[in-house]
Amino acid sequence: MQLKFNLLTEKLEDLKKTFLVLSNIKRLRLLLLLNKINSSSAAQIHKIAKKEGIYTNRETTYRALEELVKVKLVSKGYNEESKELIYSIKNENNS
Repeated sequence: MQLKFNLLTEKLEDLKKTFLVLSNIKRLRLLLLLNKINSSSAAQIHKIAKKEGIYTNRETTYRALEELVKVKLVSKGYNEESKELIYSIKNENNS
């Protein structure tokens, strides 16, 4: 996984928020896990995160995913077929 950041004066506040989110080792590990599994539901991500020893509580996993969505590293969408929210790594191809 490769993260790129543009250091622009007008975007420093956004970068600060992103770096604060990534400064938490568990959220960083969750981001790396999500990169491995591509996209999945919060329940499935939690199941894997719990197995990997990242989070034990489903609500904590959900909050961490939402923090990653807030700083635009992860995208959230709705899967009509499975009728559930799906989280995936946000990249240049799926902005």
